[in-house]
Amino acid sequence: MTAVQINQADMAAVKNMLGDLADKYKSVMTTSINKTLTTAKTQAAARVGNKVTLKAARIKQDFTIKKANYSDISGSLRALDAQENRVGLIQYGAKQTLKGVTTKILRDKNRFLIPHAFIAGRGAKEHVFWRKNRTPDKNKWPSGKKVNARWDSIPKDMRRPLSRRTGPSVAYWFSKPDIFDPVSIQAQHVYLINVENKIDEIIRRHRG
Repeated sequence: MTAVQINQADMAAVKNMLGDLADKYKSVMTTSINKTLTTAKTQAAARVGNKVTLKAARIKQDFTIKKANYSDISGSLRALDAQENRVGLIQYGAKQTLKGVTTKILRDKNRFLIPHAFIAGRGAKEHVFWRKNRTPDKNKWPSGKKVNARWDSIPKDMRRPLSRRTGPSVAYWFSKPDIFDPVSIQAQHVYLINVENKIDEIIRRHRG
């Protein structure tokens, strides 16, 4: 999580820069924080996108911004929980082949094959599935039958359950130091610039 938190020294510095317009400090700080977080979200999504094959829209989908307001002059950029929001493998450029499904997660790595996996569904509900063990459930198999029969001839209720295949979450990538650290450092720099610009705007507007 990238956070912008304000302490008493920060408030005092902004009030001092505003002079006789010190009562406008909340406007300066909340506006600056929120603009900074919007920029940080764009930068974080771009850095994740440079590393993995996810599309920009899918990456941004998992980022949330907690905006600052006059009651709580702080804000944060957060990626949804890594375990609960793993990304469907279909989003990592999965392609169906005769031997299974191929996919590519990291942009600087080659595609790899997941044997026996298949793509099913339609549109936004399309996913990659597989059966971890393709051997029929012996407990359901009628006595006297062979368990090595053709897979497509095995009754569906005797097949092993399907499992949807997923890849790493956006939060997982965002937590990587080569992504998180530059975004956090840049956010601090952008915040200071936003504060200066907002103060200049307020002073020009009130003093002409």
